[in-house]
Amino acid sequence: MRRVRTATTTTRRSLVPRPPDSSAEPTGTYPLEPPATMSWFGSSAPAGPNIHPVQTTFSDPNNLYGPLTKEDLSWNCGGGINTETQVWYATMPDGALVMAQIIHSSIGLLWPNIQVTFRYCNPKTQKNVWKSVTVTNFKVAPSDKLDKRSCKSDQITVTVDPSAPNKYTIEAKYDDDVQISLVYEQLCQGFKLGPGPRGGLTYFGQLSQKPTPAGDAPAYAAGGDGYCVHRFWPRCAVSGIMRVGGDVVDLAGSRGVFIHAIQGLRPNLLAAKWNFANFQTVGKEGQDAVSLIMMEFTTTPQYGSKVVNVGCVVVGDELVAVTAGGSGVVGGSTATHLDPVKDAETGYLAPSAIKYNWEGTRLGPDGKPADEKNAKVQAVLVEDLVTDKATYQTKGLVEKVDVLGQIPYLIRKVVNYAAGTKPYIYTWLNPVTASITLGSEGETKTIDVDGYIFNEASFISE
Repeated sequence: MRRVRTATTTTRRSLVPRPPDSSAEPTGTYPLEPPATMSWFGSSAPAGPNIHPVQTTFSDPNNLYGPLTKEDLSWNCGGGINTETQVWYATMPDGALVMAQIIHSSIGLLWPNIQVTFRYCNPKTQKNVWKSVTVTNFKVAPSDKLDKRSCKSDQITVTVDPSAPNKYTIEAKYDDDVQISLVYEQLCQGFKLGPGPRGGLTYFGQLSQKPTPAGDAPAYAAGGDGYCVHRFWPRCAVSGIMRVGGDVVDLAGSRGVFIHAIQGLRPNLLAAKWNFANFQTVGKEGQDAVSLIMMEFTTTPQYGSKVVNVGCVVVGDELVAVTAGGSGVVGGSTATHLDPVKDAETGYLAPSAIKYNWEGTRLGPDGKPADEKNAKVQAVLVEDLVTDKATYQTKGLVEKVDVLGQIPYLIRKVVNYAAGTKPYIYTWLNPVTASITLGSEGETKTIDVDGYIFNEASFISE
């Protein structure tokens, strides 16, 4: 939710409950009625449509941009079965990648488990550092002060100054070897797919008859079984330093993305597959300052095996398109696995290459469709991966994660029983070239830009 991512790398460590602690305090704010009503092992069959993808809720191609409200960026800390993540990625000028993530997981009546994770991967130096630390004394700022966007704990503090709501300051100590002090400043509009309280939300189960929340509060409870949502800051200026071992690394000039994601449903029931792409150009100006972001999941057969795809195109540090794809949509945004081959290690058909495509209406600075003829945007990126099909060796492989191998035995047995398979996450970091076509009036312009893609392909079940 890596996802949330979001949803992908996030869920592999989000299923571990924290044992009750008499000295610990509940974290966050819990709704009176949890959004997810399914039991741990399943639910009764619904009488009507049991999946409502966000791209069919917002089917007007000229109304895909949803501005983010204060409530969209606030911590929800939901109860029931709920996994919420906030994740900050940074692509450095030398192509290295940094990730900082907070995962808030609830499992039924157990105390929530909160973890912070860290990733530093530098292909040039072959350095690959991963940290995952359980958080203690986690607290979210009161909503009357900072809209529940700031949080603090013994391991990490995230601060949003009310006078600068477009900036996150992150201070974290994972252990004696890894510490970060980073600032993420928004360079273009953030977004969700579709405006209003239901913007960004895919609902599972029959739609509730409950009234839509007043004001800007997200309609989390509208899905009878649960929901999934992603919100994005697709282009950020990143600065600050991190210490990894004896090295102090300056992140000045880096570019990043911030994603707030929530899975209000047990992860292995929500999705069978995930695709995530984060392409950034670094050290470039004008129209070469590009970000391409995509988040896609395929629901389980229980929910119709529907594809949900949300993406965006940033050119010149401006959000020029929000895209929607998947089931019920022609065009939009797609992630296509090319020439898949069986990976003997995992048993899955893994891609030899992945093609990402974005198509959408060109937006103006206000997020509304540009008042021009032929105001369209298309971006295409193909990442070649395989170097040896027989053994499925791939370029830029950061990690191939056996998800069940990362969680304790008891939880692993429960998940394996429910999912009936072994979830794996493939993670890559590679230099690539993206081609972007901008249409306006009678003119069409195509630009090719070099950058770096950090991407994931997750297989949860067949």
